[in-house]
Amino acid sequence: MKQAPHGQCGGGRRHFKRSSTRVAIVALRDCTNFIGRTLIIPTPPSVRTARDVVFVPPGNDPSWGLFEPSGRAVPESIPYAGRPGSLHHAQGSLDCAHLPGYARQDPSLDYVYMGNVVMHYGHFLIGPLARLWAIPTFRRRQLRIVFSSNTSLNELMTQDFILTLVSALGLTAENFLQCTEPTRFDHIEVAACPFEELSLVHNVFADMMNGIGRQVSICHDRVVPRRMVYMSKECLPNGNVTIDNETEITAILRRNGVDVLFPEALPLEEQIKLWATDPIVMGFSGSAMHTSVFFPRRTTLVVAHGPDMWVNQVLIDRVNRNQSRYVYDEAGCEPIGPGRGFNMNYRIRDPRAFATSLLNIASGLARSDDP
Repeated sequence: MKQAPHGQCGGGRRHFKRSSTRVAIVALRDCTNFIGRTLIIPTPPSVRTARDVVFVPPGNDPSWGLFEPSGRAVPESIPYAGRPGSLHHAQGSLDCAHLPGYARQDPSLDYVYMGNVVMHYGHFLIGPLARLWAIPTFRRRQLRIVFSSNTSLNELMTQDFILTLVSALGLTAENFLQCTEPTRFDHIEVAACPFEELSLVHNVFADMMNGIGRQVSICHDRVVPRRMVYMSKECLPNGNVTIDNETEITAILRRNGVDVLFPEALPLEEQIKLWATDPIVMGFSGSAMHTSVFFPRRTTLVVAHGPDMWVNQVLIDRVNRNQSRYVYDEAGCEPIGPGRGFNMNYRIRDPRAFATSLLNIASGLARSDDP
């Protein structure tokens, strides 16, 4: 079958065709355990104007972060994540013993703390970008967003997803200040991150992302309701986890009217506009499914690699009021091991049963949402 352009397969805007074997095979089960907690907090996190502080980027000292004159980290600047046995595990330094007299930045500008930026879509979305929920809507010429990164600002701004997201917030490269060595600030606004991995999310996170979605998709018509889409990793060159025989699954899905997309081949703007059409989106857990957060009440069918579902996607779905199912293959993904640019490769033992079960569940989600 000929593949459509821009990573879109299966004819684009066709409606889902129900499989004739939809009752015969059941391969997927609902996840039975969730790793992490899913706390939704209605109030925003705290914001502080920190004064006479030093930002120490990673690599300059055993400690890194934003520090008060006492050497204690500014509380709101510390990134946290949940992990087994710990609800709020600090990912930055809590203190810094040596803060000599570093050069000060121009005190006439308005500084906002962003923290350390890595060039990864999922981490950028729920970490550094999420911190910008409290940026002012005025005085853009005066605004400087303070960050550190192993990647230069110019290179970061060539990344499609970063440029798309910061532009939607009315920001340009001139609004960012990259610190490569310790720098002192007379004052800097520090908003606590509204998303803690595997632990909690504040409602303001969804509010911010929904606003970005509206800005990116402005003048975009909402069409093709209940379109069935599968986000495939089969063309992804590297990453964390992949399915070795995913092409066998996508071939069956295409024959049944599902559009198979490759997120890495689509600009983020196109992905956001896709979610604006309110499709039913299927796929293995990963950053591509996080994009649902740009519009409220989306429909997701997320496949975990085992009965345990890590909760970052669950946090996004719940704060965004998504209709979601989390499933796994009851036959078990066969581990192949690391290689081909991935930390782990798996195989689906019965691709036909897997795909048929996926179609059946997606069909149920479509019917449950019918008016």
